[in-house]
Amino acid sequence: MTKKRGDPADLAFQQLCDLGCTGMRLQAATRLVMQLYGEHLAKAGLSSPQFATLAYLTRDGSHSVSSLAELLHTDQTTLTRNLRLMEKRGLIAQMTAPEDRRRKVIRITPEGQRLFRKALPLWQQAQAEVTRRLGQTQTTQLNRQLDFAVPRLQT
Repeated sequence: MTKKRGDPADLAFQQLCDLGCTGMRLQAATRLVMQLYGEHLAKAGLSSPQFATLAYLTRDGSHSVSSLAELLHTDQTTLTRNLRLMEKRGLIAQMTAPEDRRRKVIRITPEGQRLFRKALPLWQQAQAEVTRRLGQTQTTQLNRQLDFAVPRLQT
């Protein structure tokens, strides 16, 4: 089989070999960083998404499922599944919003607040380890780049 010179698939493959893939790089970095945070937060019995959920509820008091999903950059189905697990553990309470009975409001419980406080030093350890591994300057630059990228990548 002879290849045509300038075949788009060949050009794309050459680009992949020469430049690499942003998606693959981000996926690898995300997996490694989330694994690190997960190892630390597991000592408190929390996953990273659960910790983030408790952080937003601690800061803001309550959220609807849709506003929490937006803050966490996740879809409502994934969030709802996670919220059910957290509710079973007594970390959050879901109730009907008084102004709109179709809407659910999520609040952190006293048990959720206690566990969040317990997990905070573990999160700090994970944060410090990422900074130690990457260096302060690179961590700051990475965070700025991600803050720049996230809103531009949202659809």
